[in-house]
Amino acid sequence: MRKGRRWENFMRSGGLANSMEAEGMRAADTYSTDLQNALSRSVLKRLPLTFLPFVNQQLNQWEHLFPNERQSVERLLLYIDGLTAEQSSSFFRDVVELEEKMGVRHWQFSTAEQTIQNSSQLARSPYFQEWRRAVQAVFDASDRHAENARGAAPNSRNRLVLLDIPQPLAVDAPTAWSRWQGIGHPFELDLAISAQPQSSLEFLLAGEPATAAASSGGLLVTALSRPGSAPGDIWVVDAGHSLVDAVLASYRTASEITPSILLSYARLDNYRQQFSREMNTMRKDLADADTVFDRLRKVDVAPWCPTEVNSDPAVKEFLRSLFLTGNGAVIFGNSFVEWAASEAFRRARPSILAATFGVRSKPKPFTGVAIFDNPDQVNPLPAVDDLPGSSVDAQMLALYVWLAAIRYEEYRRSTVCVCLAESLSQAYVVAPPEFILRQQSAPLPLGQLRDALRAWIAL
Repeated sequence: MRKGRRWENFMRSGGLANSMEAEGMRAADTYSTDLQNALSRSVLKRLPLTFLPFVNQQLNQWEHLFPNERQSVERLLLYIDGLTAEQSSSFFRDVVELEEKMGVRHWQFSTAEQTIQNSSQLARSPYFQEWRRAVQAVFDASDRHAENARGAAPNSRNRLVLLDIPQPLAVDAPTAWSRWQGIGHPFELDLAISAQPQSSLEFLLAGEPATAAASSGGLLVTALSRPGSAPGDIWVVDAGHSLVDAVLASYRTASEITPSILLSYARLDNYRQQFSREMNTMRKDLADADTVFDRLRKVDVAPWCPTEVNSDPAVKEFLRSLFLTGNGAVIFGNSFVEWAASEAFRRARPSILAATFGVRSKPKPFTGVAIFDNPDQVNPLPAVDDLPGSSVDAQMLALYVWLAAIRYEEYRRSTVCVCLAESLSQAYVVAPPEFILRQQSAPLPLGQLRDALRAWIAL
């Protein structure tokens, strides 16, 4: 949900305007020239009150935003900057009228950033749903204007979503794909890939572990050689660590820096432990919620991060936000995978996302997942693997990842989704008609699947 505010209350917030100007000057070297010029012409003064928390927060965190997020804010502000004062007033009329009905000017409403108190006040208003629709209409209009000015549809390059339900998660063959409701079709796979203890997804992404030859490499070799590849275009999310370890090893073999975003639940163990410890030193009543979140927003997370995360400020802040908002992402690897993938689609729009699920422990009694309790810290009972529960999690969450992707137009046109069930030696494929694989009676060798996917993402 996008939120914002009106300028009059922003001016009453006591020095915040000067703070924003200073912050804008510090971030000026990262803004485009057009955006800097719009800000210097006081384009923020044209925004409704309820737009300001979102826009101010995005501008203040510019270096921590992904390109897709920057483009969304920049499109809006440049569009408003190009309007006359009368056109701008007309453009925001519905939002402003709803703010008047809601009485926003009389609220204790932060214009610097989106807060729990802001969200609570907006959600309690009987005009909330109308306000949401009006805000969405504003962003839709600015997006349409940008597309018309660009003279072309959004990036139509082929995309790929790879999901893995690995061994030892057993999947029931008769019902394995029933949740997908026939939107794709299953393939039998020949998983004889090598003598190495390597998962199917590791083989597809990183290639044979014993060779550095590009010809026998994985999908990442092809993806990284595509014209126009950019940081944030490839995401790998791992409920354990072996997939990310394999990708890192393939980069080291090829003498490359890490050009993909790699998120491993296990490699983030120190981050998660420290984060949950910080959370649990504070009160958890609702009145203290904004204070709790504000403190965790300011904690220096760099000492907690593995190298592949620490090198990218946007990824570090992505994880901070993920752990603050993702229900169970701090505690359960499979929840981490699903929420990280969903947020990656929403915020970064990657052209390739690969995710593997894993085994979680059984929930321990008298622990509170909702308030970030780490069961191993608060309950001395030994952890016990829950294979059946983990399998159910993975099957459901794999579908949720795909549904999260197709919320966005980019993934509805030219995206192949492959979900591997390694215990069944099957893959479920959702793809456009032009994808070259067709159903066949003999099991499909994994190398042939890799070649088909390499041909797809090369376009």
